[in-house]
Amino acid sequence: MMDQRELQYFLAVANHGTVSAAAAAVYVSQPAVSRRIAGLERKLGVRLFRRTASGMKLTPAGERVRELAQDLQNRQDRADGVLEAMRRGHQSFTVACPETTANFFIAPFIAGGAPIADIQPAHPGEVYARLSTGADMAVNTSAPPSHLRGHHLASAPVFVHFRSGDRLAAAGAEVELADVAREPVLLPGHGSAIGKTVRDTALAGRIDLALARTTSNGTMAQAMAAAGHGNAVTIEPAGFGLKSAFLIHRGRRLSIGLYAGWESDHYAAAELGGLATALGAWMQDRVPRLAGLAPRSPAAPSEHPASS
Repeated sequence: MMDQRELQYFLAVANHGTVSAAAAAVYVSQPAVSRRIAGLERKLGVRLFRRTASGMKLTPAGERVRELAQDLQNRQDRADGVLEAMRRGHQSFTVACPETTANFFIAPFIAGGAPIADIQPAHPGEVYARLSTGADMAVNTSAPPSHLRGHHLASAPVFVHFRSGDRLAAAGAEVELADVAREPVLLPGHGSAIGKTVRDTALAGRIDLALARTTSNGTMAQAMAAAGHGNAVTIEPAGFGLKSAFLIHRGRRLSIGLYAGWESDHYAAAELGGLATALGAWMQDRVPRLAGLAPRSPAAPSEHPASS
């Protein structure tokens, strides 16, 4: 059985690749780390690392031990969080979400007094996986997988952003996707539901998106648009001096759902459900304001064990 120091030092070497970097990360001497690793290998009777010129490489046995060690560390971190919350007398959670979602929604929600202590930025395709590595709640533009509890927060309109001199500036408040596709289109990538929605809509409508390019996120798409590389499609309001319009297809505005997900066996599952409900009500007011619309009366999205 690994003690807490062995667990910490082993993961530090596995994650940083060298004893020197691991020692710096855990604020101890290199010999102290080396002794712990050697002692752990003797205790387990297996080699955990291969010493190479470029650093410490995990053996197959080491890879397996890393999985177990990381699970133990996650459980320890979760337990520490429970005890700290009990000591303070109130809950304080960590939320994983895409960076742009953090900037436009979660950070302002925190500023209003929400019980969120930290944000873990992640690409959309990796957000829900962060629940297994320390995050309490995930907020994303795709519905959570079926093993998680889930809550539909709000629906956000999709915008097209363009420079003031672009021909789209004369189109008004709404622009058809077929018209946007005539010029280079900059879409968020890395699992973003925006890119998928736009591409699926184009495919169904037989619209050629040959000029579409994928960027790392919505902020980068807008920066590229401001530099003259095309028109950006995002759910965030315009920046960098760009103008915007709602993106429509055959007269209907495109929109993206925003969702929260959390583990059903989380120690504070009920509290996370309440937090998701509050965040959803807040978003349903904020999204129309960001879009320049009058706020709508909040609907009552239902908490659900996500099944699709």
